[in-house]
Amino acid sequence: ELTLFERKLDLSPEDQATSEWLERRFREAALGPPDVALLAAEAHRPAAVVEKLLQLLLKSRQLVRVDGLVFHGEALVALKAEIRARKSASPDGRASVDVKTFKDTYRVSRKYAIPLLEYLDRERVTRRMGDVRIVL
Repeated sequence: ELTLFERKLDLSPEDQATSEWLERRFREAALGPPDVALLAAEAHRPAAVVEKLLQLLLKSRQLVRVDGLVFHGEALVALKAEIRARKSASPDGRASVDVKTFKDTYRVSRKYAIPLLEYLDRERVTRRMGDVRIVL
């Protein structure tokens, strides 16, 4: 039995357009992504189709799942770079971020702030120490 390492999926033109719309929707939403459950209605497509396309985008790493939320990969890369830049911009070479500062800086609710901060911890961009996170 032979399996292909990289297989191109042939999407119908309508599915391709929906996939591109989904990718753009998440990119534009940045750190305040849309509710996955509402996307099918917004796209005017069956939920099963939208779910399949989301899975393809997740598999290709264009979208990334963080604690049940889905973000565009580019938004997470940019976030990590911005947080790391805080440290290099600091006169003493040390920087930290807390939930309130994060929420205010990125204009996100706690619903998004906590999973994103925990993601930064897992990615070793920050380390939690009490109520603050130290930029590594």
